[in-house]
Amino acid sequence: MESNRRTFLKALTLAPLTGSVLNTENELAQIEPEVQPIFALNKIGSIKLKKPKDIKSSPFGIGCETLDRALWDPKEVYPFLDDLPVKWARLQTGWNRVEREKGKYDWKWLDESVDGLIERGIQPFFNVGYGNKFYTEDEMGYHPMNNPDALKAFKLFVTALAKRYKGKVSHYEIWNEPNLKGFWKPGEIDPKKYVQLVRETAPLIRSNCPNAVIVGGVTSRLPYTFIKSLFEAGLGKEIDIFSFHPYNTIPETYNERIVAVTRLAKQYNPKIKIWQGENGFPSEPNSTGFIGEGPYTENIQAKIMLRRLITDCSLDIPMTLWFLIVDLHDYPKGTGKVNYKGILKTKPTIAPKVAYKVLQNLGSVVHGDVHTGNAIIHILDGEKAVGEKDYADLGNRFVETLANTRATVLNTANGKVLAYWSLDKAADQYPSRSAHIFLWDWEGTGFADPVVIDPLTSDIYELPEHQKFNDNDTYRISQEAQLFAKLPLRDYPMLIMEKKSVI
Repeated sequence: MESNRRTFLKALTLAPLTGSVLNTENELAQIEPEVQPIFALNKIGSIKLKKPKDIKSSPFGIGCETLDRALWDPKEVYPFLDDLPVKWARLQTGWNRVEREKGKYDWKWLDESVDGLIERGIQPFFNVGYGNKFYTEDEMGYHPMNNPDALKAFKLFVTALAKRYKGKVSHYEIWNEPNLKGFWKPGEIDPKKYVQLVRETAPLIRSNCPNAVIVGGVTSRLPYTFIKSLFEAGLGKEIDIFSFHPYNTIPETYNERIVAVTRLAKQYNPKIKIWQGENGFPSEPNSTGFIGEGPYTENIQAKIMLRRLITDCSLDIPMTLWFLIVDLHDYPKGTGKVNYKGILKTKPTIAPKVAYKVLQNLGSVVHGDVHTGNAIIHILDGEKAVGEKDYADLGNRFVETLANTRATVLNTANGKVLAYWSLDKAADQYPSRSAHIFLWDWEGTGFADPVVIDPLTSDIYELPEHQKFNDNDTYRISQEAQLFAKLPLRDYPMLIMEKKSVI
């Protein structure tokens, strides 16, 4: 083995590998073959798609919001969930739509929404919020905290809600983005008043739904001063999960803030968890509800989805949600505008976008209780030679990991997953790049028979022996890394997994 290793590494040093471009036969993702090099890897299969009922659990969720405003029809959209392997869905409870006659509740639409998800193997969770025209100045974003009669009516509604869906829905998220004036009306943004709303609401839910899990915060992005004020006002004592909505153009830019808010929350409640409760990216320009930066295409939307979901998993976030299941036309109502963050088109007919297919792919291979593995990963430029000296140089930090890249190891119900990608801004046409990847697996011995998976196209590629080298000499400390040579580096995560788990 020692002789084989030195011969192999010497060959790599003398002859840098060059990639050859192969045409991917996948038309779905509309990828230009000249900018998607496969580096002469042999395609040996495709991801076997799963349904929600095929998996026991998943960190991935899909947004089913705005049914409280009847902006889409579940009968038309829910059939597409039959083949979407996620386990969470966010529903807004719609006080204004439920109590359309003062003092009387009509639950039919919400019953159908909840039951339709559960029948498909997807667990709904409630976002409880927004006003009612009988008690507040208007519906959208109006809280009940300035009017005793409104608060009383809201608490009656919440009590009835918890009683009705006990046994079906356990997670209750209180309000939506109270740090935005558009969702916290009337008056000024007030973290103390929001915490008081949670304090008034959470006990009613818990007393009528004994296994209730209370989700709070629900902030747009991660504003430090607002969040700190929430916890100083006592939010940590009232909730089990803190959720946030990190809308932006490059998903990984929020990593430091996510780590910081997790540490802050645990100072006030060591048992608290963190959810990414709403995030999306438009597939077309001029979308409402997004202030990031384009360009906007279906491919770019799908790439950003992959980066957002995998990044959240790498930060041990147990639930990460994509907004939205379907495009919203005439949103906000009366404007004639469109929110293009859906993974389904609505016009001229309802049809899957690239992001829908990608979520099918990702959810089919990454599922279960997903958490990060104990591993060290270094990435080097695949256009340069790699040799035995690089192992020691990485350990001594004589060379650095390739700039602007990220990698993680995830433990899943489907085995170990190594994801790696470039942090460059996602684009339709990404330059041909390659990478050498060094994996120090502190929980095992790396991968026995690894394959490379492209979650954008669903293609699975075989790794030749010279591209998945591992030294089995137990005691050569400087050589413990498993080397994956000359792999394609993309602007979205590529996955390395055991062949037996996907073929």
